[in-house]
Amino acid sequence: SSAHAIWGHERQVYIKPPGEAYREWMQQLGLAFRIKAAFGAPDNLILADPVGITYLLRKRVYDYPHSAIVRPRVARFMGEGLGWVEGEQEHKEMRRLSMPALTSDNIRRMSPEIIERAEKVANDLVDSVQRAGGQDEINILHWTGKAVLSIVGRVAFLYDFDSDNNEEGQKILNARKKSISQVTRYTGFLALMLLRRFSILNYLPIRAIQGQSLAKDAIYAGVAQELLSRREENSRNIRADGAQDLLTILYIDLHVSILSLRNGATLVEVTSIAGFETTATSIAYAVWELGRHPDKQRRLREELSALPGEPSMKDMQERLPYLDAVLKETLRLYPALAYMERVSTTSDIIPLRDPVKLSNGRTTSEILVHPGQTVIIPIIAIHRQDDVWKDPDTFRPERWLEEMPPNDRLNTGWENMLAFSDGPRSCIGTHLAVFNFKIVLSSLVTRFYFHDAKLSMSLKISSSLQPWVYRNEQDLGSNELPVILHAI
Repeated sequence: SSAHAIWGHERQVYIKPPGEAYREWMQQLGLAFRIKAAFGAPDNLILADPVGITYLLRKRVYDYPHSAIVRPRVARFMGEGLGWVEGEQEHKEMRRLSMPALTSDNIRRMSPEIIERAEKVANDLVDSVQRAGGQDEINILHWTGKAVLSIVGRVAFLYDFDSDNNEEGQKILNARKKSISQVTRYTGFLALMLLRRFSILNYLPIRAIQGQSLAKDAIYAGVAQELLSRREENSRNIRADGAQDLLTILYIDLHVSILSLRNGATLVEVTSIAGFETTATSIAYAVWELGRHPDKQRRLREELSALPGEPSMKDMQERLPYLDAVLKETLRLYPALAYMERVSTTSDIIPLRDPVKLSNGRTTSEILVHPGQTVIIPIIAIHRQDDVWKDPDTFRPERWLEEMPPNDRLNTGWENMLAFSDGPRSCIGTHLAVFNFKIVLSSLVTRFYFHDAKLSMSLKISSSLQPWVYRNEQDLGSNELPVILHAI
């Protein structure tokens, strides 16, 4: 399609549902192609080829740092931690400090607290629905946010966001919603396009840009720095009560100094607290889809009901295949990161699995990349490829229990997807995110029947893929996900 004189092809990406423009181009042009960038910037390389993606993310990722759009956004949303730092040596050192605290064994040690928090929020929701007569339309996104924030606050640094008189949790949830609302407006798109061309704008007081830091700032101002200082002052008694949390594991078990935590693996990043909303939003999507598919909801509830009691972490890993399939299908349809954007620092040749046709009519199995070239990996489009996934836009967890597409058609990330990226810069909080998803969803499924609220929902891109709901034709929409709950 023809490119706009100012916006190039990027406005088409923005005005269509996330991933749709890329899917159309992938069908026409193959799995590697270039599009015109906004404001006359060099063409963007779109890379959806699995061999090319593996090469970039596993072998050459340090030659492809975050772009001028992404890196400052990471700092605003998450702080200057593991997701922000560039350079192989510095990143590997920070990952070395952070990763041991988030192993499967350490998550298992904290699993009783995670389960307790999930059940408390679920029971609070039961009380709320019962007060409404046993059935109520609720914004499930708000409640999953409360649940995950409560879990992360507890396992991160023994902090109770969910106590009756605690205002910090509500401040963080409100700041998150305001931040997302600013970024998803058209001014947010304009700001991002300008940032790629004129990176100096990152440091100007533009609301659509600086508003991205609202949730992170609320966390820092409310609890993180206070708790880190408190632990520093009382380091000798840090485990006096015998309680386990990630900061204790880092500081005592792994001998990571407070100085290292301050300068490297920052507390907010280590605990994933500033990114709690990605897990919360994923759980909300699952509830929404189960409300629209009563048969799948029933199958999941029957699987959970067959357990003798509340599911343990071992149950989550070994005895609940349909719950696992619901998780995978949710992250396939709704990856938190819809697009990954990198920029080449050097000339390179990216190998491809599938040959592509050049503008001169010749075909090639490799793509030349120039220094400064922006490379976009359209994750949501890859997860919905028509020639890989049968009925790719349909929520069908059963596909994960049936014969899967051939491995050479899939990517090499977690469960052959890119939901947690891949390679040396993949998400270190995968084990925690997966367990949080499963335990919170299980707590809700065993307490409620979910029903479709029959409202129109679209997807928008902020710090992550977000739902946008419209209550009537005149409604401008809002960041919520209404579901009707009926208490069991």
